[in-house]
Amino acid sequence: MPSLPLSQMITFSPNKNIPIHRWFYYREGYSKAFVEWALQSYAIQGPVLDPFCGVGTTLLACKENNISSIGCDVSPLARFVSETKTQNYDLELLSAEFASLKKQSFSFPREGRVDSWVAKRFHPQTFRELLFVKAFVENDLKKSPLHDIALLALIDQTLRVSNVERLGASLRKVKNGYMPVQKFWLKKMELMLKDLKKSPSEGPVPEIVNDDARWLKKISSNSIGGIITSPPYLNKIEYASAYKLELALFFDAPETQLRSFVGDEARNVTPESNLPIVDAYLKDMSQCFKQWKRVLVDGGKAVVNVAGGAFPDRVVHSDQLLLDAALEMGFEKVDNVVARTIDAYQRHSGFVGKTNERVFVIQK
Repeated sequence: MPSLPLSQMITFSPNKNIPIHRWFYYREGYSKAFVEWALQSYAIQGPVLDPFCGVGTTLLACKENNISSIGCDVSPLARFVSETKTQNYDLELLSAEFASLKKQSFSFPREGRVDSWVAKRFHPQTFRELLFVKAFVENDLKKSPLHDIALLALIDQTLRVSNVERLGASLRKVKNGYMPVQKFWLKKMELMLKDLKKSPSEGPVPEIVNDDARWLKKISSNSIGGIITSPPYLNKIEYASAYKLELALFFDAPETQLRSFVGDEARNVTPESNLPIVDAYLKDMSQCFKQWKRVLVDGGKAVVNVAGGAFPDRVVHSDQLLLDAALEMGFEKVDNVVARTIDAYQRHSGFVGKTNERVFVIQK
């Protein structure tokens, strides 16, 4: 029996107390428990593919269970977090490097101004120190085995030392004042090394690629044993907006085309939905299902976590529409479970209906 109800497993919250999984909080993700439940409940075989891998929960859980895996994502932030969490590390070497780093004395600049939308999200001195530590990691630690750990620790603490907080897909201003970047950065790295001591880096390192989920050009046909994933939910929110601070500072991405539907080409509106975003989403996801059918071995299963979408004047049951689309593509339904039902509210129109977040399982 699973230790958590499915309604909790499909959230990222349980990961907050699990070594390595907690290195970067990703509200849009699900838990390690969900992946292990899927592996066991539906006898998912490797290699396991997550075509929307996010920060690598599927990949890390598979590695911890000695199962090979492949992850795809178009976000450079997501790919970097996934890669850093799923490497095999030499803890003794990392500890020695970290001990040396803690002895290093930094002389932070006390003047200089940067005019940008990013700089305005920080206290001026905090921002100067953040840029200084960033340059140190990118240059002085470039060839160090500690580099990826140090960079992820800094990325993770960026929001904490800023004057904004994440609110859904937007950033809301808060009054933090000056925040000591070095202190929080070193403390985060210390936690990460303690996590590696609790959970030694062992198991098959996943392959993580920059690949469009609609085409999966880097995945061979009939090569995937199973899929565990959560496609972007249908809504009008740009997922990457919530992480635009980190993307701008560390990945030179002040603007992004990543959207909550899978593709961004113009689509014709059909009478069924009368909402262009719905038609784009369903067409793109149908293309994804086509690729899943190509890459899965015969009998391979896909475990999919998805929810309906809410709009100012209606609820669209895209969770059920996606299952219908997969069945039309020729998949067989193995299971279809509603994990939870959510009251959907919109800022100006109030309650618009109820949406389901569900898990469905299909088989080639």
